[in-house]
Amino acid sequence: MNPATTAAGPIVVAGFHGAVLGLGEAARALASALASTGTAVQAWDVSERLGHMRRLDLGDATAPDAGSGVIIAHMNPPELIQLIASDPTPFEGKRVIGYWAWELPTVPGLWKPAFRYVDEIWVPSRFTADAVRSAAPRGLAVRVAPHPVPVSPATPDRARFGLDPNHVIVLSAFDLRSTLARKNPLAALEAFRRAVARTHRPATLVFKTMGGAEAPAALASLLAAIGDAHDVVLIDQALSAADRDRLLASCDILLSLHRSEGFGLLLAEAMAAGKAVIATGWSGNLDYMSDRTAVLVPYTLISVDDPQGIYRGGHWAQADIETAGRALAELIDDDARREAIGRRAQEAVGAQLATPVIADLMRRFLDGDTAPPLSR
Repeated sequence: MNPATTAAGPIVVAGFHGAVLGLGEAARALASALASTGTAVQAWDVSERLGHMRRLDLGDATAPDAGSGVIIAHMNPPELIQLIASDPTPFEGKRVIGYWAWELPTVPGLWKPAFRYVDEIWVPSRFTADAVRSAAPRGLAVRVAPHPVPVSPATPDRARFGLDPNHVIVLSAFDLRSTLARKNPLAALEAFRRAVARTHRPATLVFKTMGGAEAPAALASLLAAIGDAHDVVLIDQALSAADRDRLLASCDILLSLHRSEGFGLLLAEAMAAGKAVIATGWSGNLDYMSDRTAVLVPYTLISVDDPQGIYRGGHWAQADIETAGRALAELIDDDARREAIGRRAQEAVGAQLATPVIADLMRRFLDGDTAPPLSR
């Protein structure tokens, strides 16, 4: 570790570039954004080193040499500790930036040993920054570097997914490994049921999930809740980036009654695609959402209870399902309002989170400019 090293040397983005994970998608986006500034970037894929299958031919699994430069370690502390323990050589002599994400107001105690390995920390939201700063040693910089979000909507293709062209499509998408309790799709399902009871307009709820094989109990719970509903579709598989974008383009509304988000990348991507988003009004998504650009659902803070065991202690939000159901019914019925919210959302994300904006911010961080926080 070498805090004096500047960005003049090579920039290495270490992360799950070859894995089908949200963390992998975020690492790839960060590397691509930096490269767009003319910076020479090495995407170091650590997927197999850290127990994940390399499903995508992206990034280079060859470790960088010791020496000057910067490593942005796009992984959370447990993985960073494991990676350095397996081979510290790539980190020797470099300025090490940890890019960390967390979804609760307090970070786990097991993160604390990782602070000594980093010279600064980047996080995707103010929400996560507050959590990390509360545990970080005095003087360790924690900077908010949001995920870059391309503003280039794909072409809808409902036929590809078997979706009725005459229905209003409501999308709820998440990784089951990120826990059913946190993503809270059962609340989304109940809100949808209450919404369709209020409107005669045909609508379909699409659950796009992945990770069912690794979280079979969570998948079983979701399937049991769906039952034989004819207006709910479940797609549990990893899609190509192009198909994922097509599915997002094919929906009318994105519904997320999450209990907590460190950032909420899909929510930002939906806004960038000009979609109306209904989301819990708490946690990291508030960095880029307002009542003008989304429908924010009120909530009650409750104690964390996660049967999958990833999140322990503290509190998170329980969205008001009745309010969410009414809001969803109104958007199902009102094309003009949906489109107006979507336009404002797209403009806001383009101004705040577009790739050139975030690339410039990260470049300034690397060059030693602390940069003011982005305004919402």
